[in-house]
Amino acid sequence: MRLIEIIKGKSSNYSFLIYLFLIWNSIKLFFINIDPIIQILNLLLTMGIFFCIEDRKLQIKGKRKINFLIGIIGISITVIRSLLLNNADDIYYYFNLPIGIFFLVILFKPFNEFNHLKKIFILSLLLPLRRLFFYLANYILGSLIPTLTWFVLFALGKNPILDAENIFIEDYQLIISKGCLGADNIYFVLSTIIIYSCIFRLRKIKNLGIVLSLSIAVSITINTIRNTMLALVLTSKISYKDRIFYFLHDSYGSLLFTFFSVLIISSLYFKFLNKELEYK
Repeated sequence: MRLIEIIKGKSSNYSFLIYLFLIWNSIKLFFINIDPIIQILNLLLTMGIFFCIEDRKLQIKGKRKINFLIGIIGISITVIRSLLLNNADDIYYYFNLPIGIFFLVILFKPFNEFNHLKKIFILSLLLPLRRLFFYLANYILGSLIPTLTWFVLFALGKNPILDAENIFIEDYQLIISKGCLGADNIYFVLSTIIIYSCIFRLRKIKNLGIVLSLSIAVSITINTIRNTMLALVLTSKISYKDRIFYFLHDSYGSLLFTFFSVLIISSLYFKFLNKELEYK
C-alpha cells in the first residue's frame, strides 16, 4: 500500500526513483560480499537519505531539458557501470552511491537549485569518505588502542607485554591490526550523528560539541573493551574459544560493539534534542 502511495503521490513519484537506486546499490554490495561493516554503513546511509527525502518531499520545479538530459545519461552510465561491479577488489563500490545520487539530483532539480538537495548528496559521500577516514584515523589510533588494551589487561592482572601492535600474554599473542583499532566504529557513530543533524539537528553548538566528543570517547572505550575480550577469550581454557574469537573478531559479532556505541550516543543525542525542544 505504501509503495502504491509513493508511486502515485505527486510529491513523491520522483523520490521513488531514488529509492529504487538505493535498493539496487544495496543489493550489489551484498552480492559482491563486501565487508559487513561497509554493508551496514551503506544501509545506515540509505535510511538517512530516505528520511531526508521524506522530510523534504521532492518535487520537480522548473525542470530544464539540459538537466534532464545530463541526469538521464549520467544515471544510465552509473547503472551500467554498477553491473560490471563483480568483486570487492573493485573500489568503484565506494563511488556508485554518490555518483548515482548526484545525477538523480541533477535530474530532479536545475543546477541553481542543487543546494536544496545537498543533504542527501552529502550523506552519499560518507561512503567513499570512510576509506579516507580509516587511513587518517589509524595514524592516531595505531599506538593509542594497543596501549589502552595493554593497560586494561594489566589492571586485570594478566601481566601482558606490549610490543608495537602485539600484546603477549604467556604463550599467546594478540595482534591489534588496523581493522582492530576502532576507526570504523568511530566513523559509524559520527555518520549516525551527521544523519541526525540532517533531519533534526541540535541548535546549540555546545550540545553538538559534547555529543561529538563523547562519540569518539565512547567508541574508543568500547573498542578497547572488545580487544580486551578478544585477549581474554584467546588465553582462556574454555571450549569452542576459536568459534567465540571468530564471532567477536571476524563475523557479525564484531558489529555488536558498534551497535552499542550507536545506542549510547543516540540516547545522548536525543536527550539533548528533547531539552532543546522543551525550552524552545
